[in-house]
Amino acid sequence: MKDEYPQHEANRAMWNAQATAWARGTDARGLWRRCHQDPSLALCPTERALLGTIAGRETCVLGSGDNEAVFALAGMGALVTSVDISDAQLDIARARAESLSLEVRFVRSDVCILTDLADESFDVVYTGGHISVWISDLRRYYAEAVRILRPHGLFLVNDYHPTRRMWHDSQGPAPAHRYFDRGPYRYVSEEGLPQYEYHWTTTDHVQAMLDAGCTLVKIEEDGEGEEEGAHAAMVPADLPRSLLLGGRKMGGGAVDRPEPESRGAPCR
Repeated sequence: MKDEYPQHEANRAMWNAQATAWARGTDARGLWRRCHQDPSLALCPTERALLGTIAGRETCVLGSGDNEAVFALAGMGALVTSVDISDAQLDIARARAESLSLEVRFVRSDVCILTDLADESFDVVYTGGHISVWISDLRRYYAEAVRILRPHGLFLVNDYHPTRRMWHDSQGPAPAHRYFDRGPYRYVSEEGLPQYEYHWTTTDHVQAMLDAGCTLVKIEEDGEGEEEGAHAAMVPADLPRSLLLGGRKMGGGAVDRPEPESRGAPCR
């Protein structure tokens, strides 16, 4: 199964190598220690409104990363399963959950191959870590998310806005990438490891959710303002920072899983 998505395995190695440094950054920010008591630190108002009363509901967080959303949901009473591709990230999150006395199930998995999670086993599937940039097969990712979702369950996505990604790597006011250049983009990490990124469009996200078997109940663009990071000064502050999608799985039988997308040239 590892050979199916070699770019994902490369990204996994990169995240394992960076996990300790990333943890130092989240320790300095300190939100993971408090978001189980104040979910607004990790979940925006629209997310909380769509989630509603989540206590006792089986909830899966895909691409859980620093697990701040996981801890917020657990603090709200959800029965949370945290899924991430990085072993090291999950080890850190597991230790943090224990220190906060939070009960969380941790599963190491590629989000495109959720073989350890049964069909229709969750009331909510959430991803808010802007992880689509690491995913080579968006349709497969969304199809797997909806497969494990119960009929009429909520699939909630909060991703980095595709328009802003055009300015990543920019050295001036003009965007460095065309909007429809989906990638892959190959970079080398500080540890000398390759990493691969993909720039999916808004339509890619919406169509993948619809194709997976969801009815779209919410779409929202939000978050004007400057951001942090090496490229921050180049990103126009008046562009939206986030793209939020909410979908309800249609009732009936299991959703068919699409074939993996071609690894050929991106659509132009």
